[in-house]
Amino acid sequence: MSDADLFLHCLRAEVAPATGCTEPIAIAYAAANALTYLEDDTIEAITVRVSPNVMKNTMAVMVPGVGEPGLAVAAAAGAVAGDPDAGLDVIAAITMAQVAAIKQLAHSGRVHTSMAAVADDLYVAVKVTTRAGWAQVEIAGSHTNIYRVEKNGTRLIDQPKPAAHARSAQKAALQQVSLQRIWDFATTVPLAKITFMQAADKLNWALAEAGLTQAYGLGVGRAYSPKHALDAEADLAAQIQAYTTAASDARMGGAALPAMSNSGSGNQGITATIPISVIARAQNVDQEHLLRALTLSHLTALYAHAYLPVLGPFCATDTAAMGAAVGSSYLLALGYAGACKAVRNMAGDAPGMVCDGAGASCALKVGTAVNSMYRAVQLAAQDIVVPATNGLVCADVDETIRGIGHLGTVGMQGVDAAVLNVMLNKQAPRITIKPRS
Repeated sequence: MSDADLFLHCLRAEVAPATGCTEPIAIAYAAANALTYLEDDTIEAITVRVSPNVMKNTMAVMVPGVGEPGLAVAAAAGAVAGDPDAGLDVIAAITMAQVAAIKQLAHSGRVHTSMAAVADDLYVAVKVTTRAGWAQVEIAGSHTNIYRVEKNGTRLIDQPKPAAHARSAQKAALQQVSLQRIWDFATTVPLAKITFMQAADKLNWALAEAGLTQAYGLGVGRAYSPKHALDAEADLAAQIQAYTTAASDARMGGAALPAMSNSGSGNQGITATIPISVIARAQNVDQEHLLRALTLSHLTALYAHAYLPVLGPFCATDTAAMGAAVGSSYLLALGYAGACKAVRNMAGDAPGMVCDGAGASCALKVGTAVNSMYRAVQLAAQDIVVPATNGLVCADVDETIRGIGHLGTVGMQGVDAAVLNVMLNKQAPRITIKPRS
């Protein structure tokens, strides 16, 4: 497969609209699909089992359109209002009339949730029981990858389960490329082939505006955005901070608007997009430069994430912000050499944040990531770069990116279990989760 074919395939597959945090969305998607196998929609019970990472990322984050968090709410939303054919937009069309039914089901005692004894990074099993029988849908490997469906004891779909911690063929292919090849592609590909990237700017900018004008989440974007920060004359750092965190506020606070995700994460998609959108507007760039910068940013984010698990202890807004650093370097005419310096500066600045579960505080982490990003780009513009003798910074930019991946996988083993123990013990003391091997 040529670079162009691989990169276009990855962009179309991994830069996709998603309404709401993608872990509760995976639960809703499983519930909606389970109901399609049942002749009766009178729900008697729903049983939800998930991997530790999915549990961590579902406990506190708002389900879009409902205004409440949790696994039971996500499952009820999928069962009551889910569109099984809509992928990550499964509950994008929840109506006000359906909200009461969702909440009633979620709190009725008929929805039972637990952690599955699995080693998978991403695993969801939802069993829906009605008067007509039961159906169970199992997902693993990626948020919409249904590999098994069982109805009343008969397996209707029975594909091999993805191996725990396995990387997809797509990620394996991305591990064989380089940042130089990504740069060469994005800066020369015929524009008609990447016009679809315009949707990332459109969707994520709408989230930013929602976060700035309405009360979502912690309101981090609004707190960071005194009026001068939204003026065209404000410095770019202030604008990037305000708009990017506001978009995360809206997404994590339950806005019924889709984010353009990256690597299965809306926050990563926001982080890879909004800094580019802000700089493009400030510089009044033409569509070609915007599209090429978005392509650079999202492809670099996908490349860096190829060395990380689909879900894990590393907050991958950091690697998404490395994508934004490359795209910003292009818009600011720093060239490929400047982009490499910016990535290396990020690796020497804040090379890794702990993911402590999806929630309102994600907006703070997004803000940290884009602050590091723009600081790194500003230093690169002055030919200041962290030397390769320091920490995770390597002389070769691709080796630097691989080192970040090593930190996020091997180096942070045990972090997920520690975080989840704290989260679960706030609700049910003396639960202990052991680190996975």
